[in-house]
Amino acid sequence: MNPILVSSLPARSFVDPANYCQPFSEQALQHVSLALRGEIGWEIVGPLPDIGWRLRKHFYHVKSKNLVKDELWANWVDYGPDKYLDDKEMLAIIKSLNQIQHPFIQPIVLSLCTDVGGLFVRACNKTGSIRDLLCGAKAKLSFMKKYGNPKGHKPLDIKQVALYGRQILEALKFLHDKGLPYGHLHTGNVVIDNERVKLLDIENGILGVPSFYRPYFMQHKKINTLEAIDVYCFGHTIYEMAFGAPLHESIIDALPQDAPPELKSVLDSILSAEGCKVGLPSIESLLKHQFFSSVVLTLESTDKALLKIPNSAKEHLKTICRQLEDRLKEEQKIMRSQKRLTRVQEMMSSEEEKKKQRQKIRQEQKQQARIRQKTFEEKEEKPKVSERSESATSSSTANSMDTPTPPTLSGPPPPPPPPIPVEPLSPNNHLGAAPDASRERSALLGSICSFNKGALRKTKEHNVHN
Repeated sequence: MNPILVSSLPARSFVDPANYCQPFSEQALQHVSLALRGEIGWEIVGPLPDIGWRLRKHFYHVKSKNLVKDELWANWVDYGPDKYLDDKEMLAIIKSLNQIQHPFIQPIVLSLCTDVGGLFVRACNKTGSIRDLLCGAKAKLSFMKKYGNPKGHKPLDIKQVALYGRQILEALKFLHDKGLPYGHLHTGNVVIDNERVKLLDIENGILGVPSFYRPYFMQHKKINTLEAIDVYCFGHTIYEMAFGAPLHESIIDALPQDAPPELKSVLDSILSAEGCKVGLPSIESLLKHQFFSSVVLTLESTDKALLKIPNSAKEHLKTICRQLEDRLKEEQKIMRSQKRLTRVQEMMSSEEEKKKQRQKIRQEQKQQARIRQKTFEEKEEKPKVSERSESATSSSTANSMDTPTPPTLSGPPPPPPPPIPVEPLSPNNHLGAAPDASRERSALLGSICSFNKGALRKTKEHNVHN
């Protein structure tokens, strides 16, 4: 979803070093040298490394004997996946682009093509692109240094946004009237020259190079024509000029409250979720919008809008435009089917996760119920145990109080006490007479001590029951 990182060589070589370890710069230099070999008076001064973000686009400082005063930059581009013209048709259209004239399109000084790519030479704009102005960067610095982590963003004045937007719309209308596919509008492809915009890279469409915002508009079914693509790219360009920073989403969630109502109306019609769902406005309708129609364009007598394309080439352009739109629609279908498949997988995984969660909750509830039951049983058993221990304690205490504690034996048992002498009854005493108390007690104790159980006679069993 980051259009810069998705095609930049440092990012791709980091993610997939096996497939992106080729010497792209050396190969491009060989192609440029072969292309210029047949042109008299042209030579390469040196490369301009890392100025662009594309994987197979390289910049060089070149010079010509006929244009000594001008600083010329050349960019080499390999053919992209949307290249449908053969070499003969490509050569005819490239020669036509070499003669293009328009007040809001940067002219091409030299254009060449080979069997692997194209070379295009333009005059260097020292102020740089609109993106350079927004980030306060110099044009000759590397792309990552300029835009990777800019120190600040400086949005344009609202009047400048309206003026530059109107000029961009005029250039887009001219290209569509001529049947030339573009699709590469962004702030890096627009330079400012005396308060006039100049579009760059108008050749990218016929070279088959993917659009900068392709990952974004691929998500929207209604953006399926070349005009709709240019209008969508125009919306992103206006947003970045108005707020100083690019929109890193395919649609706008919310605009700042201090934005002018006319600007909000334009951006809502292009970048809102509703606008992308219903359909984008046409270039003609945007030119009639109050935000752009109020701008007065000042043209000079030398300003011309001219592009001569042979009739045979026009037919080929119509063919490649249909092929570009067909490929876009087919890829959008594939993306929608992949999204549906992803949603189904997410739903299935979410159902499985829900089942797992429900099972986990049931297990936790059962475990908690077991813990509560166990805790309840333990609480019920504690009083019983305490009652039993208390009863046992009380009984043992009572027994200890009733039964004397035997003395501790520290040696042999003591000898039995001597028998108490019993004084025999005097013959003078009669049976009915009351003996002395001490004598009776002595006699009783003596009989108890001398009692012998063995001398008792056993009785019969039935007598016992009786």
